[in-house]
Amino acid sequence: MFLSITNRSDIQALLGEVNSFLNSHNIEKIKKMEAHTIISEIIYNIKKYTPKGSIKLLVESDILHIYAQDSGEGIDDVHQSIKDGYSTSGTLGLGFASIFRLSDEIDIETSQNGTKIDIKKRIK
Repeated sequence: MFLSITNRSDIQALLGEVNSFLNSHNIEKIKKMEAHTIISEIIYNIKKYTPKGSIKLLVESDILHIYAQDSGEGIDDVHQSIKDGYSTSGTLGLGFASIFRLSDEIDIETSQNGTKIDIKKRIK
């Protein structure tokens, strides 16, 4: 599944598509909620900090792969950004830390040309 993130008004429609995708893959309830949280936090961060981005979702065996990329200016300090309470926009600073906490594996590449995140989430 491919999600293009360009308009703020698209967020609810995108989250509906994410729900449908997750529901179609026999994922246990708690894992589905965790995956949905990861994906929704990524969508909201892309809309908050960048002009546009995309997410690709793929299920292989018992792993959900979440590939996200954006065209923003990059993350200044990844190590700080994954700490609870750290925010550059005056929010609670829990979203990015939650993504890291709920993911089983995460790889992040960030530069002034954008950010790419590769997440693996066990779903069974």
